[in-house]
Amino acid sequence: MLTALAVYATLLYTNAPLMRGLETASLDLRFRLRGERAPGPEVAVVLVDDRSIDALGRWPLSHRLYAKAIESLDRAGARLIVFDLLFAQPEEPIPPDLRKAARTAAAALPEGGDAALRTALEQLAEDDPDRDFAGAIRHSGHVYLPMAFAFTGNPAEAPDFVSSAGYEAFDKSVARAVFPLQPVSAVTPLAIWATAAAGLGHVNIAYDRDGAPRYDYLALPFQGDFLPSLPVRVAAAYLGIGWDKVALALGEGVRIGPIIAPGDASMRMMINYRGPRGTFPTYSFVDLVDGRVPDAALSGRIVLIGASFLGLPDAYESPFGTTLLPGTERMATIIDTILHRRFIIETPPPWPLVVIALVLLLAALNGATIAFLPTRSAILVSPLPLALWGLGAQIAFSRGLWLPLITPMAALGTAMVAALLYRYWIVDAEGRSVKSAFRHYLAPDMVDVLARHPERLQLGGETRRITILFSDIRGFTSIAEQYKSNPAALSRLINQGFLSPMTDLIMARQGTIDKYMGDCIMAFWNAPLDDADHADHACASAVAMVGALIRINKDLATEAAAEGRPPTELRIGIGLNTGDCVVGNMGSTRRFAYTALGDAVNLASRLEGQTKNYHVDIIIGEATRKAAPSWAALEIDWIAVKGKEDAESIYALLGDAALAESPEFKRLAARHEAMLGCYRRQDWTGALAALRRCRQSEIAPVQLYDLYEERIVYYQLHSPGPSWDGVFVAQEK
Repeated sequence: MLTALAVYATLLYTNAPLMRGLETASLDLRFRLRGERAPGPEVAVVLVDDRSIDALGRWPLSHRLYAKAIESLDRAGARLIVFDLLFAQPEEPIPPDLRKAARTAAAALPEGGDAALRTALEQLAEDDPDRDFAGAIRHSGHVYLPMAFAFTGNPAEAPDFVSSAGYEAFDKSVARAVFPLQPVSAVTPLAIWATAAAGLGHVNIAYDRDGAPRYDYLALPFQGDFLPSLPVRVAAAYLGIGWDKVALALGEGVRIGPIIAPGDASMRMMINYRGPRGTFPTYSFVDLVDGRVPDAALSGRIVLIGASFLGLPDAYESPFGTTLLPGTERMATIIDTILHRRFIIETPPPWPLVVIALVLLLAALNGATIAFLPTRSAILVSPLPLALWGLGAQIAFSRGLWLPLITPMAALGTAMVAALLYRYWIVDAEGRSVKSAFRHYLAPDMVDVLARHPERLQLGGETRRITILFSDIRGFTSIAEQYKSNPAALSRLINQGFLSPMTDLIMARQGTIDKYMGDCIMAFWNAPLDDADHADHACASAVAMVGALIRINKDLATEAAAEGRPPTELRIGIGLNTGDCVVGNMGSTRRFAYTALGDAVNLASRLEGQTKNYHVDIIIGEATRKAAPSWAALEIDWIAVKGKEDAESIYALLGDAALAESPEFKRLAARHEAMLGCYRRQDWTGALAALRRCRQSEIAPVQLYDLYEERIVYYQLHSPGPSWDGVFVAQEK
């Protein structure tokens, strides 16, 4: 819907001055991106340039020089000679009455009189450059002259030869011609030249809204006739098409033999500019009349004669650079466009409907892509339809089709922004909510996964098998006592020195932080995201936390030495357990937290407490041991923790799988198992012997064996009796 509205709104303002100005600017850019193209070999240009003015002396030039130019071109074999100069005034270097007097005086001289005087008077009487020019035009037989129309001022009747220059044949057309500008008068060559010429055509320029001359009027209505442009007359003559065979289809174009020159409703044909000034072969007029232009450069060509020198306004903008293009070269471009059918058509039917359909399709695909891709990818991909449309418009332009660029890109851009805002405000709202809720619990990459796939999260609680970790600082009360005069330092010690690095270790192994309770950390794995190796990741986190204490205590010792106080040494106990729990947002309607509840959680907490009694750093439950069998762990007891009647095996976690595979650990594990076997069979002597062998290991948990030696000695003196099952009932948490 947003896309459709954007398309409708932009189409509504397609012809607004701003939009049209941007569109025409984009057209100029397309010309430059396409680059220069070599014109055909049919046209050459001769210009009265600054060098010609310097050599020939004045402007306007004598018509006799133009007659000489025609004679030179005829000798060179030029196929057509076309003037881009309006010959609307006679030259008349000698007034007619003076020529008449000279003619009378020459006739009155007696026979045998002064021969030199007679010759001078006759030359004076016959000095008529206009007549010489007309004679050269008539003798050549293929000279074409321009005329121009005025659209303002008082209407004026044109000579009959103007009407004779109009279109004689018409084709049927279904389009409706619209001529916003109606000529009211014509500036034409004098009859002496016009009637001698092979044909006439207008040279009026069709401007776009931005003032650039992008078109040629294929036809203009004038006093009941439709007059062709000079390039149309010239192209027809070059192709050998009789003027009575050239047909005008109003509102559509002109048929010139096999060529259909397309026009819009105003009979404007777009000019396909080939390049900047100098793209067509150009020669100086003075070189032509002095015979310095090779015949081969002119033979068989259409030769356009015009003017371009400093102070002459006959130069116009073009898409290529800031250098103005001479009007004569502009005419050469129009002729080349027609002869080689290099037409550019602006969005002909059914392209307007196709453009709308394509824009809607691209916008819809873009909206769908933005909706389903991750946000960062969506932002990167969203400009793709703009690039595709720009590329398509350029390809179409290279094939002669001017598709709109600004309007579709405005519609696509509006739709893109709307889709991104919708994505941000609506689609990503849930993801931001998830991030807000879990950024304190999970590692950033896990939060991103949840934000992208919130369906994985069942808020309100779900039953999952998880592994829970409890960690507590040993002797924290004594440590707090040391900082009673500086509680800020204690806070810094716990938050920055302990909780922050331990949290990083847990999150780095896909753990979820449940809560902090003073110096205690509760975390779990396999929620809210699935983690098939949750027990292994929990064991890895526990071992890493114990290992990190070496660095933490070293930093604390360095800090204490710098401050001149006794060092603080941290030791921790960690309990791990695996089991089914309810995980979700728990609490009241006013305040809640993401947490885990269940018997397995309680047992994990109890196991952490037992690390003090068994003098080991990490104790894991039986379910965790089964879920992570590769780790180096020793069974240390059958225990019924406080608050539970059922007993289960608990294990001291000593290290990773590499340690478990080492010969040293395997020897210790075998001796340890033998010791426990003797202990549970009440073979106290065998148990002590096995215990002594266990103590020989470099990795033996010495304080654990001290505890067992104390127990065995006690049971030697106080037998537990035949009903004893080896279970230790814990009286403390």
